[in-house]
Amino acid sequence: MADHGKDDVLETGVRKMTRIDEASWTRSLLALFGEGMFAAVGARRHDDWRHDALDVMRLATADPRGWPRRVSAPGGEAYPPGPGGPFGAVTPDDVARVFPVAGRGAEQIVVTLQSEWFQTDGIPDFSAREAGLLSHAHELLGRFGEDALFFTNAVSAQNDPHADMFRREGTYEGFTGHVMDCGVLALSATEVGVFWGFTPD
Repeated sequence: MADHGKDDVLETGVRKMTRIDEASWTRSLLALFGEGMFAAVGARRHDDWRHDALDVMRLATADPRGWPRRVSAPGGEAYPPGPGGPFGAVTPDDVARVFPVAGRGAEQIVVTLQSEWFQTDGIPDFSAREAGLLSHAHELLGRFGEDALFFTNAVSAQNDPHADMFRREGTYEGFTGHVMDCGVLALSATEVGVFWGFTPD
């Protein structure tokens, strides 16, 4: 397997290892991802991990651990694999436009996917739920280990990967044909995860 590459180097800070199993993964997945959202993981099989991310986006690969995924279109129907899905037109060059983001920021972004416009003020009772939502995001991303790398299409990470992503600007490098989309790519030595939300047309 090739190195991550010079563009992928980011100090994510000290991340407490999360002991995660299928039950805890599923619990957090159900807590954070519902209609119009996408959460799936695939194995790293290519020298360039971006091709593995595309396989996950296109639902062309299964979870290497056999754990569940959540890929629900607005309205609740399952996203189809291949070009009919939300990432059907995405290319490796598109994936190369993502920005490194620190682990804490990645968790914050995953939490904000609860809101149609990916901002905390769109999450009902956010102040009371913040700790619980962050705990679930930490569970999901903890799967990728202490040395995980994270990337996002949120432009606020471009100049400061350690920025507070709860207070980011609402500007994104769009990956889909939806009005807006936002998410996190998670990368370990063996797995790639795609965690995304969509603002429908």
